[in-house]
Amino acid sequence: MHEFTLLQRVFARNAELPASVIVPPGDDMAMMMLSPSHALLAACDSAIEGVHAPMGCDARVLGRKAVLRNLSDVAAMMNARPIATLACVTLPRDCDDARAWQLFEGLRETAAAWGAPLIGGDVSKMSASTTHAPIIASVTILAVRIDETRAVVTRCSARAGDNIYVTGTIGGAWDAVTGLGRHLNFTPRIKVAQTLHALLGDALGAAIDVSDGLGRDLGHIATQSRVRLEIDLARVPICAGSTAREAIAHGEDYELAFTARGEVPSEVDGVAITLVGRVVEGEPAVIALVAGESFDIAQCGYEHRTTLRGSA
Repeated sequence: MHEFTLLQRVFARNAELPASVIVPPGDDMAMMMLSPSHALLAACDSAIEGVHAPMGCDARVLGRKAVLRNLSDVAAMMNARPIATLACVTLPRDCDDARAWQLFEGLRETAAAWGAPLIGGDVSKMSASTTHAPIIASVTILAVRIDETRAVVTRCSARAGDNIYVTGTIGGAWDAVTGLGRHLNFTPRIKVAQTLHALLGDALGAAIDVSDGLGRDLGHIATQSRVRLEIDLARVPICAGSTAREAIAHGEDYELAFTARGEVPSEVDGVAITLVGRVVEGEPAVIALVAGESFDIAQCGYEHRTTLRGSA
């Protein structure tokens, strides 16, 4: 079963959740009200050796990325601050103590650096018959709203008339042959998101972190907001060495894509903010405009299936 087919079945049960769940499964983070004025946000994601980092890599790198990619989800909520991290680790039978400790250090050091200390979790080993298997690090991140009087920014709030923006550059984050690239040590856009939220407030529409490819991730906004997104590919800030068509499907960028009305700064905290399109009325789609032609890019990106991604 494909990832998004399974997820749609999960999301179909959202109506059964208690009323205290304000943001249900289907966004970058879930949110539950603990009291009328206090909310807790949570997200969980995994980093798998051989999928999200090269096999045999320094396990510290895998642990670091496991935390960073969850912090990117915090950034996507805009009005959020990470407070704690938990990790469940599955080690292959042949993993030695030194490598296991490297993994722990990567998790602990990264979580502490972002003000979300590692406070618990679990460690287990695979069966004796499983050798040369990957390390799997599953991380849960907890966060709170910075301003408890204001909402977080979700994927379902884009409005016709909004402009569409992306932070940083898109594409070229990982090398398909070596598995190396900036995806192994990036800066989650938490500070950028917090600044944008303080500056723009209600002018913000929807937001998402770009991890599966700009096309596919914008597709989530289009579907959940029930709008049509029109992207000018010539405007998309592409990393050197990539083409626009490659970049929108590549993934692992960990930048932010968001919609907003009114004036948006072209740079925040040293990170470029680029206008790439607009939101219009219409059936959910992400239409790329290039050289007088148009095509739907909502399915352009990575989707987890039964096979591994390779070395990236």
